[in-house]
Amino acid sequence: MKPRYFAAALTSLAITVAHAAPAQNCSLALSIGLDISRSMDSTEFSLVFQGTAQALRDPQVQALVLSQPGRIALTAFEWGGQTHQRVIEGWTLMRSKEDIEVFAEEISNHGRGSMGQHTGTGSAVEFGYKQLSTGPQCERLVVDISSDGYNNDGPAPTDFYATGPANSFTVNALVVGGKSRPVLWNWFANEVIHGPGAFSVATFGFEDYAEAIKEKFLREMQPSVLIAKSE
Repeated sequence: MKPRYFAAALTSLAITVAHAAPAQNCSLALSIGLDISRSMDSTEFSLVFQGTAQALRDPQVQALVLSQPGRIALTAFEWGGQTHQRVIEGWTLMRSKEDIEVFAEEISNHGRGSMGQHTGTGSAVEFGYKQLSTGPQCERLVVDISSDGYNNDGPAPTDFYATGPANSFTVNALVVGGKSRPVLWNWFANEVIHGPGAFSVATFGFEDYAEAIKEKFLREMQPSVLIAKSE
């Protein structure tokens, strides 16, 4: 096992042990899945990853994270085809501005793990759920899925929901290009988002990704709020 991934595994284990106590010690566990499938060129990849880091560095987002009665824990992974999921940064409790900045920097500096990947949305959702199952015990468990296309490799998200866990976790989505492709946005609303308070947001393209993911973070990081499902 590579040192970085061994360290990430140890971090995940340490947080799990430390927070096996009451859920109110952690208000939200958020597993952020970023699409790197072949429909994205290098510029679009940069807009997604830099946009996510930019949103985490936003003063409004940071203030919300640090004002929680319980901590927020984050992990991030890239995903492509059915068999490609790669952890970018393991579970980290956001105790300070520095914690958020370091996490954002890891995303900002991340190099694309693989080119030519299909889009395995169902497998990405399942991987995000497995991340939650090994992470801290929190009041809310959320997987974030961002993508610009339909599932075309492996099981659909609904296949996992049909055979997997009950509605103990939430899947929210950021649909890149969904405002200009309403059929795609509707597919995410009907097939991908899942669980208590699930919702989706969309962009016109990659250029407004940073603003959209900031909006999504501000919405889903609100303490003890079940946000109405939206399309």
